[in-house]
Amino acid sequence: MKLFLRLLPCCWVLAASTYAQPATRQLTLQETLNLALTNSAQIKKSRLDRESLELRFREGKSAYLPQINAGVGFDYFPVLGAQFLPAELFGGADGDYVPATFGQPWQLGATLNVQQPLYNESARRMAPAANISRALYDLLVNRAEEEVLFNTATVFYQSLQTEQLLRSVNANLDKLKALQRMAELQVANGYGIPTDVKRIQVARANLETQRQNLLNGIQALHRTLQFLCGIPYEESVTPTEAPITPAADSARWQALNLELESTTENRLLQNQLELNRIQIRSLRGEAMPRVHAYALAGLQTQRTNVNFFDTGHRWYGLAAVGFKVEVPIFDGFSRRHKAGQMTIDGLKIEEDRRQLDAARQLEFYQARDQLAGALQLLHTQEDNVALAREIAAKLTLQYQEGVIALGELLNAQTALSEAETNYWQQVFSYKLAALKLMKAAGQLKLVMSDE
Repeated sequence: MKLFLRLLPCCWVLAASTYAQPATRQLTLQETLNLALTNSAQIKKSRLDRESLELRFREGKSAYLPQINAGVGFDYFPVLGAQFLPAELFGGADGDYVPATFGQPWQLGATLNVQQPLYNESARRMAPAANISRALYDLLVNRAEEEVLFNTATVFYQSLQTEQLLRSVNANLDKLKALQRMAELQVANGYGIPTDVKRIQVARANLETQRQNLLNGIQALHRTLQFLCGIPYEESVTPTEAPITPAADSARWQALNLELESTTENRLLQNQLELNRIQIRSLRGEAMPRVHAYALAGLQTQRTNVNFFDTGHRWYGLAAVGFKVEVPIFDGFSRRHKAGQMTIDGLKIEEDRRQLDAARQLEFYQARDQLAGALQLLHTQEDNVALAREIAAKLTLQYQEGVIALGELLNAQTALSEAETNYWQQVFSYKLAALKLMKAAGQLKLVMSDE
């Protein structure tokens, strides 16, 4: 019996562990970004487009391989057409013609045709476009990855910010609860004011409302992270990060330089411009002759009835080989007008690149100024929180001693809560400013190492 009583608590522990809820999954920034890159439908579609491009290249190359076609013709002529022959062939008068019919009503033929392109200047000039197109689609994949990194990191930092605000609210609630117990004890001893207890209850209710709003926001942000990372909604997750020390990494972000030529958008426009030039040269190459080799072989026979398998009749063959040369002479100035349109498209791309460079410079300098301002405000808010805590601690002692009224202490607690809220908002404003600076500098993948 004693042994049973000793084992009973162990059984309870095992049973409790069996039905325990699964532990919350801790997500670091790097793990979150890797999951988002793996799960992103946008990136998957970009890579599928890249694979589709290779298939289109293979389709284009097939035009330079021999084109082999076979055909069978089966015809029935109820009435054979008449042909007019000179009557003098049959002893008639010169200048007269005699009608005659050729062939038989039932005709069957089979042909085999082989064509091989030998020279096409337009296609030759278009060949370099393959590598340009590959680079273009690779950049599209890279741009999709950068968009996913930026959006996911933004949600991650917003989630951390909201959770830290919740911790601050919870800490202030604990202080108000302690203060309420103190006020209730003073009222019970006969030297407190009942109104003070009600004022504390009002302040607690306001913080509880703020706390619930933060909880709702955290849940929504966690759901968003699960959606971005492909994590089942049944699994509980929470983002985690090493302690933030802005002063330690501020010099790293402020040292970032803008290299316009290396940004993804600029390289995309450069490739589009080069592709436009290749297409113009290819279009002008259409004015050059095109040469094809061909070979033709066939069999044919004719019958008075549909019995083509009668061994008493012959099948007649035909064969031909040769070259075809197509020389464009006049197309109504179609190529000239198309080349003009494509030239204008190239000028538009040049203008887009110029505008993009100016916008990217503006974005970079604004992001750098925003980071510097965020860092300065962060130091200010840090000092402000320290001062608010000092004031709140002193007023708490004075209230306990009965030196000040409750209103002054509540004002100090409210000021401390606002200072802590502003501080943590500024901390993550700094992180988001650094993220925007990386994006503006075209070095967004540095966020993968920002732990």
